[in-house]
Amino acid sequence: MPAINFRPELRPATPDDAPLVADLESLRDPREPRDPVLLTHWWRMGDELERSMRRIAVRDGAAVAFVGASHEHWDVDEKRFGTLRPVLRYDLWDDSSYVDLVGVGEDWLRSEGAATAVSRVREDFERELGVLHRIGYREDRRMRTSELDLVANRERILAAREECRKQMDKQNVQLHPISEDSDPEKLQKLYAMMIESEKDIPTTVPWRELTFDEWRRFWFDNPAIRMDRYWVAREGDAIVGTSVLDCPVVRGIPWTAYTGTARSVRGRGIARALKYESMGQAIDAGYTRVRTNNDADNPPILRINAEMGYQLVAPVLELHRSISA
Repeated sequence: MPAINFRPELRPATPDDAPLVADLESLRDPREPRDPVLLTHWWRMGDELERSMRRIAVRDGAAVAFVGASHEHWDVDEKRFGTLRPVLRYDLWDDSSYVDLVGVGEDWLRSEGAATAVSRVREDFERELGVLHRIGYREDRRMRTSELDLVANRERILAAREECRKQMDKQNVQLHPISEDSDPEKLQKLYAMMIESEKDIPTTVPWRELTFDEWRRFWFDNPAIRMDRYWVAREGDAIVGTSVLDCPVVRGIPWTAYTGTARSVRGRGIARALKYESMGQAIDAGYTRVRTNNDADNPPILRINAEMGYQLVAPVLELHRSISA
């Protein structure tokens, strides 16, 4: 039976608590388990690049509740959005306890000067959505979490990869992992291309442009990222596209962490070719499925995903609520 009026006793959470929270989050969807090593990395990067707060409640050695909140280092006149992530174990679920977790996150964001609280929740997490809607959160954007069955689509993916290679050869576009790129300035060129590309990703919540050193550590200190799985496209001396797999360290499934191209080469099939290289490599590595998350207002990448055979797992709703005093 669910606990009645369960009130978790929260304490500050450190990166050492990330494995407990990874276990807690994994309970919500066993087919999408959280990797504790990767979550620890994200917490450490978040502490470095943003302002953040985390609270955890532990019972019998396991996390039963968690709330995290964070925000970018704002400019003076910038719209002040902050994100929050409350999680409550379902066997202890109580609506008012979940509201309390949200309140802890909102109070911290408000104390930091945030004007709008943002929570991203899968549409099939009905308990969370029901409470958030009731207390005034409303949908602002919608994303798609999709999964590609690499076993069922194996032959089609590998055949399309060969077709893409021929198309890229005709255009004199080279595709290879960045580990095989001999250009001493390859990371600086990749950085410039990705910064340009990410500016075209649909978003309401702005993000700060990372410096080169921040960007390098964000990607290449990540234990789930390997340079031999970080595909790039070259045209002459320029890096014009990339697609990279984020692979689990302890548990979980691989995700496409990023796919993008320079504005100057769009419409030539380069992003498509990069994704097929990445998926072919995932097949070769023995993975059976891959997931990706894309904004619903990004039709070019959604068309590529549909062609490859991705199936919708669930929409992810980005919910906003004003918390201005």
